[in-house]
Amino acid sequence: MKPMEMIRLVKSNGSAEGNSFAASFAQACREAQNAQDKWIAELRSNGVKAAHPDDGWVDRERNTVHFAYPQFNDGPGVGDKVALGQPDKYRIVTITRAASGLVLDRWAFSPND
Repeated sequence: MKPMEMIRLVKSNGSAEGNSFAASFAQACREAQNAQDKWIAELRSNGVKAAHPDDGWVDRERNTVHFAYPQFNDGPGVGDKVALGQPDKYRIVTITRAASGLVLDRWAFSPND
């Protein structure tokens, strides 16, 4: 879920404190969205084709990833760079081959250490 989409998840209860919390939450979401948009633009300008959180959809033992909910996905293929992580901490990997899973499409990657 994008940071801006999270704003709708919080509603004020009508009190001054509730209004203040909702406004602060909305501002934090806008700032996070701006940071993510800047990060994505930088990645794209450096030839990165997709970004995905470095989470449970990344198999660190087999070096594979399934793009379940990417921050962006411009259709990476073999030889393309992908960012795994978040704007404040990520790593760039290179797709080496398609790696079919049992049900989900996965991509194998080289860690580029």
